[in-house]
Amino acid sequence: MVIYSRLKMALKDRLAGNRFAGNMLWMAMTQGIHRIARLAATLAAARLLMPEAFGLAAIVLTVHELMHAFTNSAVVPALVQAPRERLERLCQHAYRLNWLICVALMLVQVLVGWGASQVYDPALFWPIALLSLSFLCLPPGTIQAARVLRANRLNVVARAEMGQSIGEALLIAVLAVAGAGVWALVLPKLLMAPYWTWVYRRADDWTPTRPSEWRIPPALTRYSLPMISIELVNVLRQHMDYLLIGLLFSMDVLGIYYFAFNAGLGLSMGLLRAYSTALFPHLCAEDKAVQGVKMRQGMWLFARFAVPIILAQCLLAPIYVPILFGADWLERGALPVLILICLSALPRIVLDTCAQGLRAAGLPGLDLKLQIMTTVLFATGMACGMPWGLNGIATGILVSATLAAIPACIITQKRLTLPLATEVHKP
Repeated sequence: MVIYSRLKMALKDRLAGNRFAGNMLWMAMTQGIHRIARLAATLAAARLLMPEAFGLAAIVLTVHELMHAFTNSAVVPALVQAPRERLERLCQHAYRLNWLICVALMLVQVLVGWGASQVYDPALFWPIALLSLSFLCLPPGTIQAARVLRANRLNVVARAEMGQSIGEALLIAVLAVAGAGVWALVLPKLLMAPYWTWVYRRADDWTPTRPSEWRIPPALTRYSLPMISIELVNVLRQHMDYLLIGLLFSMDVLGIYYFAFNAGLGLSMGLLRAYSTALFPHLCAEDKAVQGVKMRQGMWLFARFAVPIILAQCLLAPIYVPILFGADWLERGALPVLILICLSALPRIVLDTCAQGLRAAGLPGLDLKLQIMTTVLFATGMACGMPWGLNGIATGILVSATLAAIPACIITQKRLTLPLATEVHKP
């Protein structure tokens, strides 16, 4: 805690004049610690668990993430983006709405778990059903999390995610050593969920009160419903490769792909998440007329240090994979898949930037259309590469991500500069 306090003071002094850079550094530090913790856990799991356990975990976590997509964007983006005069009223209604959503999702996940156990493997039901209990931990802290994010207090976000990551990693390692199998990759998510709620409830003292009316205001649903659709499409795109490979191949093959994906794209996705988390509130705080300019500046600032890291990871993969994870993964063919997936992080920088820019500008409908277009391209790329196995699927993902980034960038830039052009030429 002493080191954390000193680092916090140093960051405040050094970055007082650049809030976005400071927030991005906070989140980069968070994701750095998260990835170190995940690396330690993956080292233990990769050497102690068989590929089949990775395959089962991929399906369990995919189902959970698909359900979780509804909570990620149900109320938080709407509250971050809401006008100040409406915030308190929307918070009260969002609190009730979030409880309804989370209880419903818990029940739906149990049903989906039963269906997945019939389609993929009977061993999937209980991990999926038990993990659904984590939804009950979200409503007590979600409104506080939105208010923290709205205030650009990303040091609190960093504290929540760092503690959760370290706790999950330690539990994964302990359970893997204890021979828990697939439970070693699933159970830690449930056990660490209350910590997330505890951090945000300590950071913000907001408390719910009885609302004057029970009807959910249109201002909340009008923004939240497109955002939920966006998040669902986004999560489906990120995980549909697991669903397809698990359906068409064996759990062993899915386990190899799941390992390669996480070992190759884990660091890059951590950086992208840090960047997106910092960029969205930064753009929301800016005037509409300059959001396009600020979006480009943020993307180039992030790309300056993210691109060299991604390229270095690809080049060094033949060296660090056998040393860290074991030579068995090379014999199973994980290396080329890892490199191809890692390279797909480059166009994802553009895709994530466009998504955050459109959401901050209050254009979730346009973002949804671009997300659907990207998902269709991903599905087409994977389908075309399927005859060549895992390498073909990974190549399809890289090509489709690149093709999707081009129109997304052009359309977003044109739309975000439109208000400025209109304002300049107004008589």
